[in-house]
Amino acid sequence: MSNLLFIWVAMFLVWTALNAPLSAQKTIFGIILSFLIAVIANVYDKEQKKFKLKTFFYLIKYFVVFLKELVKANLNMARIVLTPSLPISPKIFKVTTSLKSPIARTLLANSITLTPGTISVELDGDTLYIHVVEGDKVENVEDLKGPFEKILREAFE
Repeated sequence: MSNLLFIWVAMFLVWTALNAPLSAQKTIFGIILSFLIAVIANVYDKEQKKFKLKTFFYLIKYFVVFLKELVKANLNMARIVLTPSLPISPKIFKVTTSLKSPIARTLLANSITLTPGTISVELDGDTLYIHVVEGDKVENVEDLKGPFEKILREAFE
């Protein structure tokens, strides 16, 4: 994990130096691009001196699925905001993940946070505490992990 963070920060510093003066758009793009570079560098298997292509392809699949879930969550939040008479029932749920990799757990928590209507309040070992705007509509707590957990397990474990 520290290797990923080091590469991410180093790549962002290089981006910053090459793109000064920075605007908000350049900064956001630099953060995203440097993270992608760090993930790709972290996918490199140093012992066999080759990239773990399986991980790379699952990360692409993850990105596509994340975008789809992001659009669905945004539409749902727009419906809630535009219809103020809809009752909301915020709740916090405790969810256990089977992911072992720290980066996979972190990506899961961040994916949940980045989709509107949910926020990962805490990640403690294999336990996530998730705040949900429409808590009464949650039928199965495991559904809060969405399709993310399965793809991240395939990518990192």
